[in-house]
Amino acid sequence: MKGMLGERVGSHLKLTFYFCLLTAAAVGLFLKDAPAAATLLPLVYQWSVVGYYGTLVLLAALLLLPLSLFHPTRWLWPALGWAWLLYLAMDVAVFNLYRFHLDWLMVDMFVNDFRGMGIPGFVLAVALVVALVLLGAVWWLYASRRSGSRRHWPWFAAGLLLMPVALAANSTIHIWAAHFSRDEITRYRPFLPIYHPVEYGKKAMLISHWLPQIFPAAYGKVDVSASKGAGVVRYPLAAPQCAAGKAPPSILMIVLESWQADAMNPQVTPNIARFATQGTRFAQHVSSGAATVPGLFGLMYGLHPNYFPLLRATAGGHASVFTQTLDAQGYRTRVFTSSNLDGFSLRRLFFPAVADADYVDRLPDATLVDRYIGTLGSPSAEPRFDFLFLTSSHSPYNYPPEHARFKPLPMVEGGYALDRDADNVRYKNDYFNSLHYLDALVGKALAEAERKGKLKNTWVIITGDHAEEFNENGLGYWGHGSNFSRWQTQTPMIVRAPGHAAAAKVQAMSLHQDVVPTLMTRALGCSSPVADYSHGADLFALPERHGTLIASYMADAYLIDGVVLERTARRRYDWHDMRNGLSLESANDAAQALRKEEGRFLSR
Repeated sequence: MKGMLGERVGSHLKLTFYFCLLTAAAVGLFLKDAPAAATLLPLVYQWSVVGYYGTLVLLAALLLLPLSLFHPTRWLWPALGWAWLLYLAMDVAVFNLYRFHLDWLMVDMFVNDFRGMGIPGFVLAVALVVALVLLGAVWWLYASRRSGSRRHWPWFAAGLLLMPVALAANSTIHIWAAHFSRDEITRYRPFLPIYHPVEYGKKAMLISHWLPQIFPAAYGKVDVSASKGAGVVRYPLAAPQCAAGKAPPSILMIVLESWQADAMNPQVTPNIARFATQGTRFAQHVSSGAATVPGLFGLMYGLHPNYFPLLRATAGGHASVFTQTLDAQGYRTRVFTSSNLDGFSLRRLFFPAVADADYVDRLPDATLVDRYIGTLGSPSAEPRFDFLFLTSSHSPYNYPPEHARFKPLPMVEGGYALDRDADNVRYKNDYFNSLHYLDALVGKALAEAERKGKLKNTWVIITGDHAEEFNENGLGYWGHGSNFSRWQTQTPMIVRAPGHAAAAKVQAMSLHQDVVPTLMTRALGCSSPVADYSHGADLFALPERHGTLIASYMADAYLIDGVVLERTARRRYDWHDMRNGLSLESANDAAQALRKEEGRFLSR
């Protein structure tokens, strides 16, 4: 009995080693088209990626080891390993063809309508052969003595122990590279599937302190090759052709954190509601994200948010075309944010050329607004772009006592965590009070800008980064980042622009991705095709059908004709009410078209 158990442990160990070895081969296939490593450290990083995946395989093997000791469940580890290798093989094929990785929506579309995806029959036959070959190889590696006898087991164990060592190296390099924007390291990330390396910025300085020769405390240089298409992304497709007018308008963009569309009204935000009557209100506006980072990314780039991790991987070479155009036309950009945009490379992506004196962050919202007002008195000939991101309306909601207009208030902050079906009135009152406070600050800023004549020739855009849910779907969702229904993605959009009519209301669906092309064409005089640099459209000439992509922390979804198709969770539901689970027959065709449009800026 003891000998039998030892044999089964040895077979389990042997198969785990081969799974790691075959995974390493797949990593090589993913990276074969990646830019060549110019120095030793990027080369070490590429090899260390094997440790990331190998450690995942090793952890799965350890969890399943008890099941491998019993005859009825011995098949489970070989079967799961075969499924893993099959996934890698399929993803290699998809990535080489389309330059994006496999997701559940693609699998769902393949199962239900593979002909609609345009897949030839012989490709299916090849896929079936590959699956059978892999299955046979896995079984042979597991059962055959020729694939490794007892005397080879120490070598298998030693090989597996290298996996966590390589993971440690991978994590150390990536922590340093992510913090210091070292494109020569981070540019490999988009080539790898389900790859989420460690990013713990607080340790980056410590790593540089202990190993300064290998990890210098210096930010990386712009990766010119990546910006020209040597990486995964080719953005923009062509440099925009723009000609500033004789009197270029200034731009003021105000973004409120977690602003639900229904919370823009005369009761909650009286100053903003009054201002909205002077411009255009877009009543069906959808953020590019159910969280801050994808929401701001779509707003500042005009791209779908799935491009954020791709561009972040080479942040130095892929700054926003919009802000680059502002710089080229002599705009002075000032940023006022109570959030830390450095943590996700957003400052380097959005505002790489903004001087430190013009970049004010991590101060209370009231202080930020005062600092903004303080800049209005200085005379200047150049046009301005002012970006205000105010976050008091983020949970836990902050406001002075005099703004506690809505009552009763919750007894315990965030108490809904203990009761997902709790009455939402108290929690929404708390949220409304924070927005009422921000409304007062925005009203103060606009009044001062108006009084000093700074809004005469200025585009004013007021919106939110995303929305906030208080269980309006009735399914126990609170906050944001957990679904893509209107309660987490529909946010106000108000635009007051020189030469545009007041008190207009647009019912067609608009997107965060539409802001950049609107400003580029109407404010900055760009004549290039919008498709060269954006997925959006002109806010004042919106198309009838406007499918889009929305992202969250780790998930994303398509929004097509009011239906949400989550690409990771395989859910379909009504954007207006998640309780309406849907099965849209035409969704696959529309998703195919949207996927093609989504991939416009991917290198082939």
